[in-house]
Amino acid sequence: MNKDLQHRRTVLWLLLPIAGLTFLNGIDRLNLSFAGQQLSQSIHLSPSQFGMGVSAFFVAYLLFQYPHALLLRRLGIRTWLFISIVGWGIAGVMMSRVQTLADLLAARLLLGAAEAGFAPGMTWFISQWTPRATRARAMAITLGAIPVSLVVGGPLCGALLGMQNPLGLEPWRWMFLVAALPNFLIAFVAAAWFVDRPSQARWLRGEAGIELESRIVAESTLSSTTALRFGLAIRDGRIWLCAAVWLLTMTGAYALVFWLPQIVRNMALAQSEWLIGSLSALPQLGLLAGLYFNARHSDRHDERFGHTAAGAALAGIALAASLYAPSSTVALGLLVAAGFGLGAAQGVFWTLPPALGIGGGQVPVGVISAISMAGTAGGIIGPYMLGHLRESTGTHDAGLLLLSGCLVLGAALLMIWRRPTT
Repeated sequence: MNKDLQHRRTVLWLLLPIAGLTFLNGIDRLNLSFAGQQLSQSIHLSPSQFGMGVSAFFVAYLLFQYPHALLLRRLGIRTWLFISIVGWGIAGVMMSRVQTLADLLAARLLLGAAEAGFAPGMTWFISQWTPRATRARAMAITLGAIPVSLVVGGPLCGALLGMQNPLGLEPWRWMFLVAALPNFLIAFVAAAWFVDRPSQARWLRGEAGIELESRIVAESTLSSTTALRFGLAIRDGRIWLCAAVWLLTMTGAYALVFWLPQIVRNMALAQSEWLIGSLSALPQLGLLAGLYFNARHSDRHDERFGHTAAGAALAGIALAASLYAPSSTVALGLLVAAGFGLGAAQGVFWTLPPALGIGGGQVPVGVISAISMAGTAGGIIGPYMLGHLRESTGTHDAGLLLLSGCLVLGAALLMIWRRPTT
C-alpha cells in the first residue's frame, strides 16, 4: 500500500478514534475547572481546598500510572480500555453527588486511578502504529483533542451551568452527570474497535498491516540491538532530563487550565457562565494552534529540542507579561499566546525521548510512564500551589509568576542539554 494512503488510513481509523477518547478524557478531567466557583460555594470550599481537590486527581494518577502500563501489556488494548472508561463514568457520577470535601477527594482519586494510564498508554500505543517520520504529527492529532475538549467544553459546560435541568439538580451536579453517562456506552464501543497491532487491523488492506508492523520493528532494530529495560533506563540521565522538563511544563499547564475560568471571571470581561466558558476556551484555541503548527514544523526540519524549548519559553514569557498588560483584553490575548506556547511544547515533547536515543528510539511503555509521572506530579503541585497563593495574597499574580518561572526553566534545561547531533 502507498505510504501516504497508509498514513491517511491510520489517521482516519486509529488516530481520530483515539482523539475522540482523548476528548472525552479531557472533558471528564477538566470540567471541574468550570464548576469550580459554583461547587466551592455549594459545599463551602476555600481556594486552597479547591486546589486540593484538583490535586487529588493527580495523586492517584501518579500512583496508578505504572500499574496501568503493566495491565495494558498483560490485558491488551480492548480489556484495558473497557475497564478504564467505565471507571471514568463511575467517577463522574460520584462527582454529581459530592456533598463534602471528603466526597470530592474520593471522586477525584477514583477518576485519577481510572485515567492514570490513558495518556502514557496511548503514547506507547501510537508508537507501535506510526513510523518515526510521522510520529510528532500523530501525537499532535491526539493531543489536540485536549484543547478541543476545552474549546467545545467551555461553552457547553457554561451552558449547562446556566440552565434549569429536568432533574432539578444544582447546575454543577447536572453538568457532571451529563458528562459521565456517555462513558458507559463508549467503553463497549472502544473495546470492539481497537486491536493491539497493525497486522490485526482489518482496515489496513492486504499485507499493509504486516508491512507497517515490520517497518516499525525495523526502525527500532536499526537503532539498537539491545532492548532497554525499565530498571536500567530509570538510571539514565536522559530520562531525568525529560522528566524534569515535563514536570516544569505540566506544572504550568495544569495550574493554568484548572484556574483559567476563575482567572477570566476576575477579569470582569463577561458575566454569563456561557460567555465566561467561551472566553476561557480562547487560550485553548491557542494551544491547539501551537500543537499542530509546531509539530508539523518539527517533523519537517527533524528537530526536537529547539521546538520544545521555544514553546515553553513563549508560554512562560507571555504568562508573566499578562500580569502587566494595560487592559483585561490585552491580558486575555497574552494568555492565548501562552496557550500557543504550551501547545507548541507539548506537541513535540514526546518525540524527545526517541530523539535522545532512549530505548534505541523505541521507548518502552514503562519509561513513557515514568516520564509521564513527572508531569503528573506537576498536576499535584501547580493547581494546589496556585490555590494556596490565591488564598494567601488575594490574587493570582504570585502564582502565575511562579508558573512562568517553571516554564522558562524547562526551556533553559533543554537548551543547556542540546547537542548538535540531535
